[in-house]
Amino acid sequence: MSSHSAAVITFRRVPAASALRWWAQGWRSFTQSPLPWMGLALAFLVVLWLLGRLPLGGLLSQWMSLPLLALGVIFAASLRKRAARAQAITPPGMPVEPQDEGTLAASAQVWRARIGALLTVSLLVLVLGGVTGAVVVVVLAALLGVGLGSLTAFTHGMGPGMGMAAGMGAMAGSMLTLLLLLLLVLYLLSVAFWFVNTLVALGGLRPWEAVRLSVRAGFANLAPITVFTVLLLPVSLLAMLPMGLGLLVLFPVLSGASAASYHEVFGAEPTLAQTAP
Repeated sequence: MSSHSAAVITFRRVPAASALRWWAQGWRSFTQSPLPWMGLALAFLVVLWLLGRLPLGGLLSQWMSLPLLALGVIFAASLRKRAARAQAITPPGMPVEPQDEGTLAASAQVWRARIGALLTVSLLVLVLGGVTGAVVVVVLAALLGVGLGSLTAFTHGMGPGMGMAAGMGAMAGSMLTLLLLLLLVLYLLSVAFWFVNTLVALGGLRPWEAVRLSVRAGFANLAPITVFTVLLLPVSLLAMLPMGLGLLVLFPVLSGASAASYHEVFGAEPTLAQTAP
């Protein structure tokens, strides 16, 4: 499979307001071809549900989610290119009507050509994220142990009631601090791997090149990624309310937003020509 060097694809810093454009372009991607999108989203959810029923299903679902999401990203990028082409050839004042027939099938061909790299980079993300998380947990647990030891020495001079109350309060505070720190680490990992999917699926990079470039580009664009994530939390809750049916819309919107973020940050049209595996 042909690929690009990470040195060729450069990134730029975009303002925090770009997150709003990513959301808007994700919604436009969904409205451009809603029925294929909903079918693709339903298939995605069914596959993840079936994987979850297997032994080690949780791990399998995590490993396969990134490659499955990549099909949506490629489809969104293909729709974007067709919309831009239709806009360019449509006379001013006339409605733009992109020809979207066959787009999903063509996107699936590109996806199949890149599935090996997508599976590999997904495994890299799992391993790097797991190792980082384990190291952080060990370090924080060690710090908590030191804190509790100091607390025990301090409470020896107190009465039994006062000592127990102080110990419980300190323990609760320590656990809350640990939880917040772990959430921060998880968020930083999501920033680091934000562009991994698109760099492989749309940019054609090799897995390790995609990881390295994603880390640099993600932290360089911390502001828009943070705004996007803050907005994602309430949107995800709303999508879950009507028996989870909102996920049939949220998945396409996120795929379109992901493709839009790639286009804006890396400033290049995706390499969607089918390549031999």
